[in-house]
Amino acid sequence: MKDNIVIITGITASGKSELCGKLVEKYRNISIINCDSKQVYKEIPIISAQPPRQEEFYRLYGYVSAKENYSVGLWLEDLKKEVNSALENSQMPILTGGSGLYISSLIKGLSSIPQINQEVRKNVSELRENLSKEEFYKLVLSKDSKIQGKIFMNDSHRLSRALEVIVETGKSIFLWQEHRQPPLFNNFKIYTILPKREDVYRKINSRFVTMIENRAIDEVKKLLSMNLSSNLPAMKAHGVPEIIKYLQGELNLDEAIQIAQTNTRRYAKRQYTWFKNQFPDSEVVDCVNKLTALEIF
Repeated sequence: MKDNIVIITGITASGKSELCGKLVEKYRNISIINCDSKQVYKEIPIISAQPPRQEEFYRLYGYVSAKENYSVGLWLEDLKKEVNSALENSQMPILTGGSGLYISSLIKGLSSIPQINQEVRKNVSELRENLSKEEFYKLVLSKDSKIQGKIFMNDSHRLSRALEVIVETGKSIFLWQEHRQPPLFNNFKIYTILPKREDVYRKINSRFVTMIENRAIDEVKKLLSMNLSSNLPAMKAHGVPEIIKYLQGELNLDEAIQIAQTNTRRYAKRQYTWFKNQFPDSEVVDCVNKLTALEIF
């Protein structure tokens, strides 16, 4: 093996799962390990686009209850066990997913930010929903001046996180990020899939329609029946908030689909910028076929 661990990442709908399916066909001595923060939840396999379950090859998919506030720290603990198990069994661990925090924590080490209180999360979430983008940005900037030039007005997720951290701890998220635990592993090769934007956007649109046809609405009905807090990670999976609004009569189905598609495309646009800047040692490819042809062993 060239490296002990291969990491295949990239933006949403870039073809990561498709590629891993091809690698399973090509190589039998591999272990596909999930690095996507929503694909861990067992109640939402369709709407989180989990790959077909093959227990022999796939690990850390659909094994956490949506009731859980599963964290990157818990995932790193589970990941370490799976990687070590694969290596002990002479398998190549292939870690795949597009969750930036998961990948970054794996490669750079986990920052030592304390757990955020649920009440703080709820308050920040309400502020984000009730304020305009400009008002919310100005509020966060007034609390944490260090975000200037680093987090921008349209990046509501990172703004929320920055506000949660400074409210909870009194310190900027950027001060916390200067102090990281050492990374779990050092010997790895990173591939990042960044296809043409129009191809990704088209796939996002068609994939969500297919999810609806494949009973994604039933998955969201089940989540609603569980009376879960809207702040839990599973409730924020792409498409879940929009389908909830449809089920509650706030949107018709076409509106819910269009809004979910738009929000996912915006997320993909932010991911492009993030992935281009985060991993300078990554080998960037623009399509799955090119990566399939690479000799990773």
